[in-house]
Amino acid sequence: MQRMMGVDEPDYGHLLDDMELSRDRPVPVSRYCAPRVEVEVGFVLGADLPGEDCTVADVLAATEYVVPALELIDSRIRDWRISLADTIADNASSAGYVIGEGRAPHELDLKAIDARLTAGGELLAEGRSDAVLGDPAVSVAWLARTVARFGVPLRKGHLVLPGSCTRAVDVTAGQTFTAEFTGLGSVSLSFD
Repeated sequence: MQRMMGVDEPDYGHLLDDMELSRDRPVPVSRYCAPRVEVEVGFVLGADLPGEDCTVADVLAATEYVVPALELIDSRIRDWRISLADTIADNASSAGYVIGEGRAPHELDLKAIDARLTAGGELLAEGRSDAVLGDPAVSVAWLARTVARFGVPLRKGHLVLPGSCTRAVDVTAGQTFTAEFTGLGSVSLSFD
C-alpha cells in the first residue's frame, strides 16, 4: 500500500463508531467519493497496550483475538493522487470497516496468513499478512508508540487495523467483496 500510495512511512487514522459496516446490509456507493476496499488482519485488544515502550510481545499478550477485516477507504483527492499529508488530513482515507469472527492470536502464525480478495468469483487481489511491515503486530506496536506521544492510548476493546496485505481495489455498485484468510476465515461486504 505504501508503494501504491507513493508514501514511504506508515500513517494512521481513527475508526469511529459510525464507521462500522454490516455484513448483512449493502453499503450505498453514492455515500462515498472514490471508494476502495483493503484486506486486513484486525486486532481486537483484550487489554490496554503500553505506550511509548510497546513491543510486539506486548501486542500479542494484549490481543484478545485477530479478525478477518475489510476496510473501506475513500479519498476526496481527485484520482487518489495523494501525499502523506493528504492522507493524514483525510483520516488516513479511512471511511468504514467490517470484521468477521476472530481467533486467538497464538493459534496462528500472524506473519504467514495468506489473503485473497474476490468479487463475483473473480480473484481481484492476493497477498500475505507479512506485507504489513513484515508482521502486522509490528504495525500495531508502532501505532501504540506513535499515538502515545500525543497522549492517546490503545485500550481494551479497541479494534486496530494494521494495514492492508493486498493492494486496494476500486468499488462499484452491485459488487460483493469477500476476503478469505488461511486459518482465519472470511468476511464479505456488499455495495449497492
